[in-house]
Amino acid sequence: MRQGGRTLFHLTLPKATTDGEPLDRDSHVEICRAEGTEECRPVIRIPASQINDLQDTLPQGLATGSLVDLHYRVRITNAQGRAAGWSNPVTVAGGNAPEPPQNLKAELGGEGLVLRWTPSAASFDQVRIVRTEPDKPKQKKSPMDRQDSPAETVLAVSATQGDPGGAVDPTAQAGQRYLYRVERRRNVKLAGVDTVLGSQMTELDTGVLRDTIPPAVPQSLEALASETGISLSWQPGTEPDIAGYVVYRADDNSEVRLNPVPVASPQFADTTAVKGRRYRYRITAVDRMGNESGKSEPVTEEMR
Repeated sequence: MRQGGRTLFHLTLPKATTDGEPLDRDSHVEICRAEGTEECRPVIRIPASQINDLQDTLPQGLATGSLVDLHYRVRITNAQGRAAGWSNPVTVAGGNAPEPPQNLKAELGGEGLVLRWTPSAASFDQVRIVRTEPDKPKQKKSPMDRQDSPAETVLAVSATQGDPGGAVDPTAQAGQRYLYRVERRRNVKLAGVDTVLGSQMTELDTGVLRDTIPPAVPQSLEALASETGISLSWQPGTEPDIAGYVVYRADDNSEVRLNPVPVASPQFADTTAVKGRRYRYRITAVDRMGNESGKSEPVTEEMR
C-alpha cells in the first residue's frame, strides 16, 4: 500500500520452486514498478531471507502532484538466476498523499484511552489507528519467513464529515504500554482499481499508562434521618473503574471525612450523628487508581 512517500509491501513467499524443490536461501526477491502503461522497471532486489519491511521510496515526481496509477510486480529468482516470471500487477496511487496527523497525544480515563491530534481542513476518508504492545514477546519463525509482529488492534475512524481530531480506544488499560501509529487515508480509484492513499504514520509511545482522570461527580444525593442515624443514598457512577465512594460531613465546624475506606455501594449510614444537630453532607467517587472526583452538591439533614 501507499504510505506518504513510500510504497509498503507485504510478501508471503512460497515454500518451494515450480520444480517442487525447497526455496533455497540464496534466492532473491525482485520488484518492478511501472507508471501507467510504461515498462515495469526493477526498483528492489533483495535476498529472500530479508523481505521484512520492504518499501519503495518514491521519487519526488511520483510522491507529489496529480494522482497517477503505479503498478508493481514481483518475482523470485534462484541462485542460478532462474525465475518463474513476473506476478500479476498490484496497483497503488502516486501523487499527493494526505498530511500525517500532528501533535498526537494520549490520555487514559474511565472510558479508555483518548487519542487527540490537530484536526486537518483537508478532505480525506478515514483515520486508521494501529495499536501494538511492544513489551510483549515476539514469536520468531524460520529465517525464510517474516517474523511475527506483536498482536495489533486496529481502529478505523470515519472522516467523511471532517477530521474528528481524536478517537477513543476503549480496551486500553492502566499499567500497560502501547505503541500507536496513526495515519489519514483517502480512497481512490485508478485504472478501475480501488486503492488507498495513506499519509505517513505518526507514532506515539504511551509508556506505562497511569490513569489520572477522576470519575464524574456523584449525583442525586439524598439524606434521611432516623432514630439510629442519618442514611445517605445517591446515584451510582457509570465508570467501570470506580472503586467506591467517600462521605464528607460538616456542621458549624470544619468538614470531616467519615469513612477512611471508600464504600463500594452508593449508600452510607452515619451512626455518629448527634441528636438535635444539623449536618451538611457531600460525596465523592474514587477509582481504582485512587483518583477522587469533585464533591457532590450538598444535602442537609438534622438528627432527631
